[in-house]
Amino acid sequence: MSRPLIGVPGMWSDSVHGLRFAGAAVAVAVLEAIDRAGGEPAIIFPGSSQDTRDLLGRFDAVLVPGGSDIDPARYGQEPDANHAPADYAGQDEFEAGVISACLDSGVPLLAICRGMQLLNVTLGGSLVQHLEGSPVGHRGELHDVAVAENSLLHQVTGERSIVVSSYHHQAVGRLGSGLRVTASAADGVVEALEVPGSAALAVQWHPEDDAGARLSDQLLFEWLVSQAEQRCAGRRQLGAAIHQPEPASAGAVL
Repeated sequence: MSRPLIGVPGMWSDSVHGLRFAGAAVAVAVLEAIDRAGGEPAIIFPGSSQDTRDLLGRFDAVLVPGGSDIDPARYGQEPDANHAPADYAGQDEFEAGVISACLDSGVPLLAICRGMQLLNVTLGGSLVQHLEGSPVGHRGELHDVAVAENSLLHQVTGERSIVVSSYHHQAVGRLGSGLRVTASAADGVVEALEVPGSAALAVQWHPEDDAGARLSDQLLFEWLVSQAEQRCAGRRQLGAAIHQPEPASAGAVL
């Protein structure tokens, strides 16, 4: 049986080592974690002219990874001195469209770091543009995260407290519509968001960093691939039902 196809939006970069011009890149660790979980990762081109919903129709699940800062204009603010935008001006709009299409069509979604922040902004939330003075190290450090009971994250990891690899300088501010906070750091920074009733899970940390060694991180990718397999199986059953020949009527000559 073929492996489920996991779409990952690439980050358009003006410079990629080994290329003469711009490229679309995804962290190798993200691709490895998907592959290890049994999925087939495929980079989605952020400059695609195809309708987003048509584009997603070929994928069984989507992972929106980390990357550059989101344009603060999307949540009604001006950029501060720490703003680090994406190279491609259409990156935010493209990935926001991917997120919205996943939520609307039921495509399983795992959003990481920037992906979680963009999920929040897409649903009407805002961001804290720069974290300062926190006793928790959020940029290039490991720290503990408390997981809410009766949450999808708790169901996936089986843990109430996990150690995470963190690399971000922004955080969720105003919570987006319909979102539930299901994990937080000791300083109150939101570490996980869920959309109750849907196969959508978002985390602020980078589970790909240590997924090869830390089970709680790899389980997030296992969950996404499992959801993708279920969606893939459902689509095959639907296709078989559509192509099932009509039964012969009584008295028909065969």
